[in-house]
Amino acid sequence: MNPIFLPPPPPFSFIPFPPPSPNSVPPPLLYCPPPPHFLPTISTGIHWNKPPPGFVKLNTDASYKYNCQRSSIAGVCRDEDGIWMFGFSSRVQSGSSFEAELMAVREALKLAWDKGLRRVILESDSESVVNRIRNQTIRQPKNQLEEIILECQGYGSRAWSCFIQHTRREGNFAADALTKKLASESFEVHVWNHPPESLSLILLADMVGMEVPRHGALDKNQIAQLKVMKRELLARNLHCYPCSKKIIILAKPFHKFHYLAQGSMDKNNKRMNSLPIVDTS
Repeated sequence: MNPIFLPPPPPFSFIPFPPPSPNSVPPPLLYCPPPPHFLPTISTGIHWNKPPPGFVKLNTDASYKYNCQRSSIAGVCRDEDGIWMFGFSSRVQSGSSFEAELMAVREALKLAWDKGLRRVILESDSESVVNRIRNQTIRQPKNQLEEIILECQGYGSRAWSCFIQHTRREGNFAADALTKKLASESFEVHVWNHPPESLSLILLADMVGMEVPRHGALDKNQIAQLKVMKRELLARNLHCYPCSKKIIILAKPFHKFHYLAQGSMDKNNKRMNSLPIVDTS
C-alpha cells in the first residue's frame, strides 16, 4: 500500500500523572547556565539604534561632488536584530547635495515597497530633507526638487506603516560607507543582497551599539575590539549562509534566512513579507 495513503494513526490518549504524595520531596531546580556573552552590547554615546520588533530600518545617504555634479546614493536595510536584508547604491546626476539626499530617500522607499516591506523606519542624516518631506505642502510641483518631494510624500499615503526621521551622522555610518562602495560607474541601481566585506566591522559595531566618531572612522581600539568579536564568532562557526566568504554578519536573504550555528541548519525560515499591513492613510 502506498505509504502516502495509509490511514491516520489512532488519536493520542492522554494519561495524567498520578498526584504527588504529601510526603514526597520535590526535586531540586534544574540550573541552566546562561549563554556566553560573546556578543556584548556596548551602548555608549550616539550610535545606530535597532528598530522596534516587527519593523525594519532603512538608512540612506548621498555623496555630492560639486565640480562635476555627479553624486552617489546608497541605502542599507536591516531588521530588528541588526541583520542585513538588502542595500543599494547608484550614481546619480544632481544639482546639489540636498537633491542627492532626496533621491536616496526616494529610491529607498521604492525598493522597500517593491520588496513587500510594510513596517519601515527610514532614517536620513539630512535634517532639511526630512523636514521638507514631512511638512512641505505641494499641489503643483514647479521644479524637479518638488517632484521628488511629492513622490516621497506619495509613499506615505500607501497602505503601510512608514516613518521618516532624522538621525545624526554617527547613526548613519553604514549607509555613508556604502556610498563609497559602488559596483560600477553606471547610473543603474545596484542592489546588494549581501553586505560588502568592507562593511563587516561597521555592521558589527552597529549591532553591539558601539559609538562611531562623527568623522566617520573607527579608531584603533574599536577596530581591535571588533576583530576580537569577529574571531570569537568564527570560532563558534556562527556565520550567515549563503555568502561567498565567512562574513560574520549579517546577511539575511530577503525570502529565506539560513543561519548556521555549530554546523546545523536552522529550518525556521523568516519571511519579512509576512509582516502585518497597517493602513495609515
